[in-house]
Order: sequence, then C-alpha cells, then structure tokens
Amino acid sequence: MTTPNMIQDYSTLDEIFGVQDEQHVINENLLFNSDMLNRCREDCKQDISKIIVKYKGAMIDNQLQLVDIRTVHPAGKEITNNKTGEVLPKGFQVRADHNIDIGHKDAILNDIFNTDWNTAANTIVLFRLPKEYQYVNNQGIKVIWGILDGTHRYRAAADANQENIISWLVDMNIDDIYKFACAELNRSKYSAKSRTDRDTAAAILRSYKNPNSELFAKINNVEECEVNSILIEEIKSYNYDRRSVNAVLRIIQHDPDVTVDRKQYSSAEMKNYISEHKIDWIEDSGDNLDYLTKKGVRVILTQAIARNAVIVAHDICLLTQRSNAPIVVAFATDINSKLTPENAQARREQFREKVYAVIKDMGRGYKAMFEDCDAVNPSWLCFPELADEFADGMINLM
Repeated sequence: MTTPNMIQDYSTLDEIFGVQDEQHVINENLLFNSDMLNRCREDCKQDISKIIVKYKGAMIDNQLQLVDIRTVHPAGKEITNNKTGEVLPKGFQVRADHNIDIGHKDAILNDIFNTDWNTAANTIVLFRLPKEYQYVNNQGIKVIWGILDGTHRYRAAADANQENIISWLVDMNIDDIYKFACAELNRSKYSAKSRTDRDTAAAILRSYKNPNSELFAKINNVEECEVNSILIEEIKSYNYDRRSVNAVLRIIQHDPDVTVDRKQYSSAEMKNYISEHKIDWIEDSGDNLDYLTKKGVRVILTQAIARNAVIVAHDICLLTQRSNAPIVVAFATDINSKLTPENAQARREQFREKVYAVIKDMGRGYKAMFEDCDAVNPSWLCFPELADEFADGMINLM
C-alpha cells in the first residue's frame, strides 16, 4: 500500500489505485453530522472570505463543509513531494513547535464526548494540497487536505473516532499559508490557542529563506544596514503593534542564516548564546552572579542600561568581599541605543565607566555619612498600609 513517504506519479494516482470520487456517507449518529453542520452554518459568524484575498487565496466554498477526516493530512506529520521527492519533516505545520498541547486537546475532546460543541466558535480551516503532495493512505483513501488552522480540534475529533470534521475549505499557494495562518487565523482574537512570537518568527524565516518570496527579493536588494527595517515592516504586516515587534525581531536576528548589521539581545538571547558558545559556563543560582565557569570565574550577566549599572556595581562589591576569585561582567548594549561599527567601542566602555562611577559614588557616600559624619542623613517616611495606620497619615521611621 502506498504511504506519504513514497514518491508517486501524482498525476495518475486515481488510476493506479482505483480511487473514485464517491459521495461520502455521513454517519448521523456521531457529533459532527448533517444537523451539526447546519447549526454551525447558522451560528458561526467567522468570515475569512475577505482577508484570504490579501494572501492570494480563495474560498473553495463559501459555506462550511463536512469533510471526511481520513482525507486530511495531520499537521506535524512528514509529507513527500511526489514530483521532486523532497520530504517536509513537519509537513505543513504552521506553528514553530508542532507538539500537541495535551491539556488543550483533551478539553476539546471532553466537549465532543459531552456533545457540548460551541456552534458559534471559529472552526477548522483546511487548504487543498497541491497535486504533488496528495497521496493515498493505508486505508486506500486519497488525502487531499492540509490543516491551516485547527490542529487540536482535528486531533480531538480523531481521538473521539469522529468520521468527519466541520471546516472551511480554501485554495492557497503553499508559500502563503504560513503567513496567513500566523498573521490572521492564530491571532489571540480568533484562536483558542493564540500564536507565539516564535510562531511568527518561524513564518517570517520561511519567507526569508525562500528564493521565490517577496521578502527574499526585498532583502537581497538592499544593504545589510537596511535589513532590520525591512524585517520590522514584515513583522508589522502580521498585525503586530510597534511595542511588540522587537521580541519577534530578536528571534529572527539570531537565526544562524540571518545576516543583519546588528543583532539585539534580551536576557533570553544572551543565555541562548552562552549555552551554545560558552559551554564551560554553568548557571549558578547563588547571590550576585549568574554563571560560574569550570575555572571558578564568577560571571555577572546584564544589559547595559542605566539602572543595571547600579545593580552590577552592587554585585561586584559583594563578590569582591567574598573572595578573590576572578569576576567577569558579560553584557550586551542597550537595545534602544544606536550601535554602529564607529561607536561600538565607546558605547561599551561607557557602561563600564558608569559601573565604576557608581562604586566610587557609593564609597564616597558611605564615607561621608558613616565615617566623617558630615553628610545629610535622609529621613524615611512610610506609606500607611495596615488598617489602623491611616488616621495619622505617613509614618516617620525613627
């Protein structure tokens, strides 16, 4: 029997296997039956017919349909291009992580078992597999659909032995399905399990690496210094607001195949870099340090923003009092600063000088307040918090 892992003459599949386009008989005793289909058609207000055009797609039918579950290729399962032999290990999985959220799937499964289906909720979206990806499964059924949205609903229906699923059916170029799913269908306003920043980054990286994509063409026609700007605009086109763009941008920047004039680091990216490039650094949960090397070097990890200069200065002071073991401050420059090859050295030195200035200032302050006793000692006022403290206003800490 033919499997999706074998190269086939896709143009003659029906003839080879005697596959017929038969009218699928609906089992009306199951939850997803003709009555449920009509109720969903009546109650579901989801409308993807307008936004799909933006992604060069089209509706196959403007009504929800009952689809034989056996004709659907599961998300996350490998699939073979019958024409070229190329294997997609995760199939057409549109999420960055194809693992099923068991809790989410089981909650849907429970609704199916209890026949408690929300007919007004957004529903599964399937796309027609290109001819070269269609295949005949081990039940002798021709598989012609891929999942754009609704992996957990599909898996729950399969686990409940449902024979059909209720779905929208669309036609769309393979190169466009990832952006459509991530930018529209998996947004929190539409999806029970909304997209993550990594999902968005993964979708954009597919386009970045695809020689046939518009994004690839844009990036390959500009200087390195302009790539980040193009990536930012691409992220915004996924319906991200200005405040949320940088988290996705950093994930894309740190992909090994991406070349930009500057890669930004948050603490997550710094830790990822260390895990890959500094394998002798071991995370340490002790006070005032983040890593301890195999040679006993104590490492403070930080980003060079103004408030962190005070924290690092304090950590250094405490560490120097504990032992004479070496100390390293590993840092990335402020994400919001303009860093160039011309000013990079000066910007990095500025942070070091700020840390040392804080230590000096603290030392002078301590000397003036507690040794020379000729400095102003601040008063301390506490806000009232307990029930019996509000009558007398702020509390003077004597």
